[in-house]
Amino acid sequence: MSIVSIICFISFSLLLFSFLKKGTDIFSPARLFILVWSFAIGLTDLKLSGYQFTWSFYSWFMLFLPLISVLVGMFVIYVINQNKPVSTINFTRSALNDSIINSNILFQATLLLFIAFIVSYLVSYLVIGYVPLFTKYPGTSRVNWGIFGFGLFIQSFPSIIYFGALYLVVVKRNHLRKFIVSLIILASFITYAFLLQRYYVVFAIIVSGISLYYLSRIFNPRNVLIILVCLIAIMYSMTFVRFSTTIANYLYYTSRMKISIKYAFVTEPYMYIVMNLENFAHAVEKLYRFTYGVYTFDFIFALTGIKHPLAEYLSLSDYPGLITGGYNTYTMFFVYYRDFGILGLGILPFMMGSAFSFSYYKMKQSPNINSISVYAIFAFVILFSFFIPIVTFLHFIFNFFIIFIVTKLIITKDNILG
Repeated sequence: MSIVSIICFISFSLLLFSFLKKGTDIFSPARLFILVWSFAIGLTDLKLSGYQFTWSFYSWFMLFLPLISVLVGMFVIYVINQNKPVSTINFTRSALNDSIINSNILFQATLLLFIAFIVSYLVSYLVIGYVPLFTKYPGTSRVNWGIFGFGLFIQSFPSIIYFGALYLVVVKRNHLRKFIVSLIILASFITYAFLLQRYYVVFAIIVSGISLYYLSRIFNPRNVLIILVCLIAIMYSMTFVRFSTTIANYLYYTSRMKISIKYAFVTEPYMYIVMNLENFAHAVEKLYRFTYGVYTFDFIFALTGIKHPLAEYLSLSDYPGLITGGYNTYTMFFVYYRDFGILGLGILPFMMGSAFSFSYYKMKQSPNINSISVYAIFAFVILFSFFIPIVTFLHFIFNFFIIFIVTKLIITKDNILG
């Protein structure tokens, strides 16, 4: 084990132990960010795959530059808010437990989104002619499933689940509506699972879980364990379906793992974490042509319908400097380097870290369903910052604004603290 891995795993362990302190907010942004990246870097430097390589100083510098920028942005907001009063978690939970929300708007939003989801799902099926789960090669057919416009409402799945979870936990009584909401959640999960797309399932579960952590006392060690088991089961059940036609240990051999085949089960989680960093480190050394906003503002080009024509006109490669086709993600920060080079890695992550921290302190100073929902989404972005640039995706922006607007509308005057 390298010195880098040792330092990272020690840091990760110490931060985990800090959760044992009474009153600790486990989702505070800086702690969460360091936890994620110390673990990811520690794993990556183990070099357990033949696809991994020894990084140059430039690659290390380019990786640490956005990480430090994010933390500096968080620190600036921390200093600004250092002497301002904030609510404790227990106070927030108690106050919000007694608060009143407009349950009619929440129910109607859940129902309307579900109807749009089902209609879009059926239209897409009729146009495309199949659902990925029921094809001969589900792992391949899932990639390009969907049509422009309707696909946006299909990807509103996280908002449907989130609003449903809020309704079940926050709204008092209304048992008939709760039964309807439960059916909506179940139907949404089943139909979306047929698409074999795991990321937004994880998004929905984690954002709901983080919000409920602040909104209620539903979380205890037993419930957290149940949620984690369910989350892992969902992820691996989809993986099983996607790779059901392959031989056992397929991923182990194709990933050129250097460990014993007895531990082949760690291949997928290990490679899905470390290859993001490896691709980033490899690509920053190979990239000399910058795109000046094409990828940072991807959601705008996608919304206008010129995303693919623009990429074709500029002859842009989808995956520059990729090590292997089996793993094609680069961490959240690569798009900023691809667009603006070193300046992009210094400035944009700083702004992002400031936004994360600002949202956190707004939630702590004026806790309500809206401020909690916004920070829960940002906390998810932090958790998966080692993976993809989700903040540039149209589907993410769409869900973000739906959740922001609806949770803003359901707040009553009695529901605002601070």
